[in-house]
Amino acid sequence: MSGATGPLLTEEQRAKLAQRLAMRSRDRSDVGQALPMTAAALAVGAADDCGAARLEALVEALGSERVIVPVPVEADPRVAGVHANADPDRFDIDFVRVDAAAGPALAVYTCAESLAADRPGDRPMALEARRACLAALVETSGRLLVDPAGAAVLVPRPATAALAQGDRWLPAWRDAELASELRRLAGVGGAGGGPVTDVRVRYAGEGTTRVEIEVDPDYPRADARVEVDAAVRAVGASPRLAAAADRIELTPVRAERRKAR
Repeated sequence: MSGATGPLLTEEQRAKLAQRLAMRSRDRSDVGQALPMTAAALAVGAADDCGAARLEALVEALGSERVIVPVPVEADPRVAGVHANADPDRFDIDFVRVDAAAGPALAVYTCAESLAADRPGDRPMALEARRACLAALVETSGRLLVDPAGAAVLVPRPATAALAQGDRWLPAWRDAELASELRRLAGVGGAGGGPVTDVRVRYAGEGTTRVEIEVDPDYPRADARVEVDAAVRAVGASPRLAAAADRIELTPVRAERRKAR
């Protein structure tokens, strides 16, 4: 007598089943604690460089470590008549949005403890950081706020997009080619000279990239202000800058006068 057999799985169903099994077989030592690279990133000081080093380290950590997202405690289905969805294999989770300086951001947490301190009524759910970033691109134009009631590190859109695609993030302030392009647009080192002597890209905190346009205070021509304004507009119109930065702050600064020898 031949044994009974169920319906054969399609290739799509097999792939989904494998994905679900992989999700369920995550490291059993993960009990909601802050993971090593993430914890080390948050331990980086944030005072000297407006948090640039901390942000860079955190984005690096999120490339391989998970985050915690809050899930509302499920109401008794005998009362509500439905079960709350908390399936990490699906995207119809009710993600929590918070207000940040750069705009709305998706709230994620480094550990269950930080979630409990901020939202004690919710329960923690581990989620691959890449999936959280994919959701953020849809939900909040690509921003994450990590530990909103603690370190409150804002991950800006370009970093989130890189994480979502599995790419390495190149911060605008470390992009040498971007700096060269902005100097060219501002007329630095041009044949005819000009009032702008340099362009520097810095991180200003809270997801803001500051572009400092250094101006020679001793530039002799009467239309220096017009030339500076034109340089600022040219730098601000750079498509590469718009792609590399979330919030952009264009700031003309006075160049230091060189002392005569």
